[in-house]
Amino acid sequence: MIQTGKPKFKRTKYLVSTRLQLRYVGIILLLMFVTAAICSYIVYYTVMILMGEKLANVYPQGRLMAIINTVNIRMLMSLLFITPVVTVIGIYLSHKIAGPIYRIEKFLGDMSAGNLTSRIVLRKGDELRTIADKINVLNDSLKATFTSQKSSMEKLIAELGELEKMVDSKPSDVSMLDKNIEKFQNQIKDMEGHLAKYKV
Repeated sequence: MIQTGKPKFKRTKYLVSTRLQLRYVGIILLLMFVTAAICSYIVYYTVMILMGEKLANVYPQGRLMAIINTVNIRMLMSLLFITPVVTVIGIYLSHKIAGPIYRIEKFLGDMSAGNLTSRIVLRKGDELRTIADKINVLNDSLKATFTSQKSSMEKLIAELGELEKMVDSKPSDVSMLDKNIEKFQNQIKDMEGHLAKYKV
């Protein structure tokens, strides 16, 4: 299971996967601008269809254009004000995805290098907890397998030592025993080679 205790270090760096997070924020900003453009077009189109003629009768053309320009400037200023706020919120929210991805990638790198001693620890509110949980289960399974193999190898070494003592104490015809010992030694070397990089 995922460890849910307090992490050792507080989150101080929010751009842990810069490319992913900036792309995420870019998509949010693009959607915001597209939504604003569509809403503005609908408002303008509706106002001009329903009230254009009446407004033209009430205001001179120059005054009407000045009002439209003022509205445009205020909308632009609102977007310029909202953009940094949305950017900060986007980076904060994206960190709840990018942070776990960064931790999972780092953990998988350690795992592929043979280090099975660590676990993926996510903070409260982080995404991808189910994936991290499954990876931790996989890691526990591998750890148990390699621990068992190392234990078997240690027993094999002990049995081989006893066999060698028996051969040394009775130096009569033991050619078959010698062959078996050689096979044991070769098997142990193979196991040692396969298991050498794993730390459990």
